[in-house]
Amino acid sequence: MDPNIEEFSERVRSVANGILERFNQEQITPQEAGWVILALTHRLLTVLEGHPEDRQAFIMQFISLVNQYLAGGLQEN
Repeated sequence: MDPNIEEFSERVRSVANGILERFNQEQITPQEAGWVILALTHRLLTVLEGHPEDRQAFIMQFISLVNQYLAGGLQEN
C-alpha cells in the first residue's frame, strides 16, 4: 500500500474511532449516530458547493460505499 494512502487511512481511522468513542461516552443510540452522520454529510456537501470536482468525488465515493454495503462486500477496517 502507498505510504501516503496508509498514513491517510490511519489518520481517518483515528478520527473515526475518536468519534465513535464520543458516541459511546454520550450513549448515542445507533439511530442518533445515523442522524449525526447525515447531518455531517449535509454540512460537507454544503461546504463543497464551491468545489464541484471534490463534491462529485465525495458523492461518488459515498454512493460506492452504500452499494458495497448493500452487495455485502463491505468489511470493517
